[in-house]
Amino acid sequence: MLSESGIRQLFERRYVPANCHLLGDSGYPCKPWLLTPYLQPRQGPQLNYNRAHKTTRAVVERGIGQLKRRFHVLHGEVRLRPEKVSKLIIACAILHNICKVRQIAEPLEDGDEDEGMLTEQVLRMGMVFDPPGYPE
Repeated sequence: MLSESGIRQLFERRYVPANCHLLGDSGYPCKPWLLTPYLQPRQGPQLNYNRAHKTTRAVVERGIGQLKRRFHVLHGEVRLRPEKVSKLIIACAILHNICKVRQIAEPLEDGDEDEGMLTEQVLRMGMVFDPPGYPE
């Protein structure tokens, strides 16, 4: 996927500043711009690096998961030009951050067991109103 994306050429041709890096998993070779974990780390700095790498990747993957849960357009293949896809992702990230600041919860996933409980809470709080003329 990385080799097909065009990102690799940007880094290899040094169009990206030297202090910018990508995180990769152990399936990728380590490059000056692509940080991957040690396959068999020794105690000390290598093990510490792998721990930091794992923690950082987990944060990134959790963030991507949050965006995908909130914006289903990000699931699977997005059939847009790369410029539009990058704008779409940025817009989703901005909207997600606004939702977090305003404490708007992530939508529940289909089949979530808490869905019934949430519906019950909403009804109990009186947040669902019958429209005028609704039969009693």
